[in-house]
Amino acid sequence: MDMPRSRKIAVRILHLYHDLMNLYGDWANADVLVREFAARGRAAEVDKKSVGDDVNFITYDFIYIGSGTERSQRACMHDMMRHKGAFIMYIEEGKHVLATGNSHELFGHAVSGVSGGKYEALGLLDFETIQQDSRVTGDCVSKVSFLQDRLIGFINRAGHGQEGKIERPFTNELGPGANDKSCTEGIRYKNLLGTYLTGPILVRNPPLLKYIADSLTGPAERADDPFFVFQEEAYRMALTELTARIE
Repeated sequence: MDMPRSRKIAVRILHLYHDLMNLYGDWANADVLVREFAARGRAAEVDKKSVGDDVNFITYDFIYIGSGTERSQRACMHDMMRHKGAFIMYIEEGKHVLATGNSHELFGHAVSGVSGGKYEALGLLDFETIQQDSRVTGDCVSKVSFLQDRLIGFINRAGHGQEGKIERPFTNELGPGANDKSCTEGIRYKNLLGTYLTGPILVRNPPLLKYIADSLTGPAERADDPFFVFQEEAYRMALTELTARIE
């Protein structure tokens, strides 16, 4: 017996550190991606894993990590080291990862904490993060190297930011960059994408939601869903209001 069309292609999503790295309703990034695939007639499911859990990375099509406190970030960094080889192999093989907020700092060499301690990270990319007592916050409008549309979001990071030689795909026309000297931020390597932008980013930015869904399964028509009409309207209204602050 043939399965219904909506069950023919399953997309497996892993929301990694769903409990610790979830400051800005980040769970909604995974949920809205599932809704996007449902509107395209494709089934998607979300698994949730956290500190101490076994993870078989190769079983997933997409991995999402959200933002957390600096204390939660350190706990995740420590736990991630036992997955280092498998997770890096997953990325090197071209699998898709989105890391928002301070979770993308995990892919550098290290994070220097406010108290002076230096914490080892995955070391996939050539940068380090330096945290300070002061907070760097603000609404953002970003040009993105791989999209025609601009993205919106909010940044809340600890201190100075990042130093290193990496591709930074986001150029903020409004809001702070990755450090005190630059308006650029984020990371991109193969199909790994990271950014300080939160929001949650896929709910606030339908162009990025579509880009990721297209990257995973190819372009497809959506069935009618009022949610996406309101999502697009909210995005356009917010973008108009934020860009007015640039001029």
